[in-house]
Amino acid sequence: MFRSYFVGLVFIITALVISYFIFQPNKQALPPDVNIPTAVDDMFDHIILAEQEHDNFSITQTQQACTQIQQCKKHAALFARYLSFKEAIAELQNSLNGLSLSEQLKAMLAVQSQYFNDDEIALLFDDDNQWQRYTIAKLEINQDRHINDELKQQLLANLEGALPEHLTQALKPSKQLNALNNELEQALISQDYNQLAGEFGDAAATRLINLQQQRLQWQSLNLQLVTQIDQLNKQYTGQQAQHMITALLDEHLTTNQKRRFLAINP
Repeated sequence: MFRSYFVGLVFIITALVISYFIFQPNKQALPPDVNIPTAVDDMFDHIILAEQEHDNFSITQTQQACTQIQQCKKHAALFARYLSFKEAIAELQNSLNGLSLSEQLKAMLAVQSQYFNDDEIALLFDDDNQWQRYTIAKLEINQDRHINDELKQQLLANLEGALPEHLTQALKPSKQLNALNNELEQALISQDYNQLAGEFGDAAATRLINLQQQRLQWQSLNLQLVTQIDQLNKQYTGQQAQHMITALLDEHLTTNQKRRFLAINP
């Protein structure tokens, strides 16, 4: 009898365990906690860049990608505005050609307040903004013809001394580069973008360098495509010309790039 009781008890326990796993109430799955940058702005950029690798990149899908990542989901509303801000900056860049670097930086800083409050700006852009203001001030000092070199050096030293310690440390590698590069001061005066970025260290200037490189590459590609389209329009007419132009754009541009190209060159 005891054996029968024991067997029955084991059967009941086994049944309960199995039913727990089979009939457990559905729970909403949490977004995965993936290995991405912890800083909010870096995390946002990481997600955007990852989505841009897809041919069918869209703002809606990028917002959905944020909700699939635990670290981003809690900032979903802020991420949506960050995407709008990025779009605004991209559109603004088309109107900045011909402006000085300091004017470009000031224009981009002004856009931030249209999308974020002061606390959000501090969260997303604190270090970047300090670098940009440092860059603007340094350019203005170097370009001021009313002060002598000795005063310029003193003003530049004071400017650097006002930076937070972690940003001052980032200048050390660039100072070593400065010792080897006698053309740096001329780069500041002429506003050579890449050499100027070297002054602030790779980590802090990566975005500025990439922005300039991407802009130059895009401008070059844009010019080549416009020239080729003009040639196609001269060689072909009607639907045949349109077919050739479509094939040309499909060959050289992603879907997102085609939208941008056609917006600039309707």
